[in-house]
Amino acid sequence: MGTREITRTLCLVKPDGVRRGLVGRILTRFEDAGLKIVAMKMLVPDEERARRHYRYEDIAVRHGEAVWNRLVQFLCSGPVVAFVLEGVDVVPVVRKLCGSTEPASAPPGTIRGDFAHHTYEYSNSAQGSVRNLIHASATDEEAAYEISVWFLKEELVSGYKRSDEAEHYLS
Repeated sequence: MGTREITRTLCLVKPDGVRRGLVGRILTRFEDAGLKIVAMKMLVPDEERARRHYRYEDIAVRHGEAVWNRLVQFLCSGPVVAFVLEGVDVVPVVRKLCGSTEPASAPPGTIRGDFAHHTYEYSNSAQGSVRNLIHASATDEEAAYEISVWFLKEELVSGYKRSDEAEHYLS
């Protein structure tokens, strides 16, 4: 296995998660796992930002333009909470905590498994976007790109230590 290192990833509590009042419960899952929040903001995304986030070549080419348009429309439908998490090899850790992107397939104990139930089939038949509460970057490269879509470099807070980080145990 490769070197374990501190990395960053982007998460979005999507409009369905915000409307259901789950922001605090979702953030708690990540903090309980020992991950550090290094940036956070709440906003209603405009279409341009949503289209940059859901890159056409990544979504429309694989899943079709209709799916891409529904994702963009849904992301702009209300406020989101965007945040950056930091931790050891954080991308796979966060993806595991979130569960499968299809909530009905997500195991209990994950964010989607505990708080959502929609299926891709239902979402497609309703011509809507799957209500899965949260977005989490899939790779380190995707995380770096997505962080730049949502945050300026100076908005990322570095240099503070959580009380459960190793250096604090020594003092």
